[in-house]
Amino acid sequence: MEKMFKRTLVGAAVASIVSFGALAEGTGGQVGINSDFDVEVYGVAAISMVNYNVTDNNDDSTGFAVENESRIGFRASGDMTDSVRVTMQIESGYVDNTDWPHGGVAGGVLGFRDTYIGLSGDFGNVRIGRVLTPLYEIVDWPFSNPGLGSVFDWGGAVAAHYDRQSNQVRYDSPKFGGLTFAASVGRDDNDNGGGAATRDAYFAGANAKYSFEKLTLMGGVESGKRPDAVKGDADTAAYIAGFEAALPAGFGVAAAYKHEQSEQLGVKHEQGSYSVIGQYWNGPVGFKLGYAANLDSELGGVTQDNTENTISGQLMAVVNGFVPYLRVAQRTTGGSDSTSDIVTRVGLEYGF
Repeated sequence: MEKMFKRTLVGAAVASIVSFGALAEGTGGQVGINSDFDVEVYGVAAISMVNYNVTDNNDDSTGFAVENESRIGFRASGDMTDSVRVTMQIESGYVDNTDWPHGGVAGGVLGFRDTYIGLSGDFGNVRIGRVLTPLYEIVDWPFSNPGLGSVFDWGGAVAAHYDRQSNQVRYDSPKFGGLTFAASVGRDDNDNGGGAATRDAYFAGANAKYSFEKLTLMGGVESGKRPDAVKGDADTAAYIAGFEAALPAGFGVAAAYKHEQSEQLGVKHEQGSYSVIGQYWNGPVGFKLGYAANLDSELGGVTQDNTENTISGQLMAVVNGFVPYLRVAQRTTGGSDSTSDIVTRVGLEYGF
């Protein structure tokens, strides 16, 4: 849920930035709200208590912790011509998050999540800047919730898909009946999603979604090249295929299969994974049950014993826009030293 705040101090501050260029050029522009632009502030307040190692089966158990996934964002838009509208967005990351896979970047800074300038019209929507890749958009939702991301999103032995990346140009189509599609190209390498382009690094991807009745089919593909002077350049490829269906009596189901591969110095490493989620809503109360697993990978044609899986259940409710929830999951890592542990989380979220 998002609300318009054109006349608040926050909205005025954003509009002031938009109009500052005209003032600096000495055109007599006025600092304040530019009535030609729609400006809004939005965000999510999200706090939870989590314990990743309830049974203390791992040496790195830390006990309970408070996680703050709150974030805030700003949007502005205005008509450039009768047929083209300019859209702008800057959004912070989670307050307490540190993105270790991307160089340990602090997540709470403005611009960490989708931040771009775009052009939209009857032709669709073009965004330039930092956005989700078309394939990751499907990986992230609905197939990594509730609590399946450690397997289906960032888990596994093969890292061959990108997620939210800078240096990207993305196109999203208008609706053609029940069909939509998206495509993007970008220059980030996977070591730093914060905007550092690397010579000879690139990625490209696309997705398509088709909805009819209460069923949505979706799929995505992606390929890239990640230079590495030490281990050798990696050529990556990934694809995903899945569906989401609304069933009678408040039930719903979603499932997807994802395959990733990376080839370095002529040696190919590939792995498949799948995710299945069922849900049930009775008025404002809902329950989700999800299962995700990474299959054994193959390295140079040799099967590796490295399966892992997560099963997770989440009880939640919607109360005047607030969403309290309780999540319990079991994570199991594969291989000869297979271990399982219980993850518990209780939290409250509110979108504004």
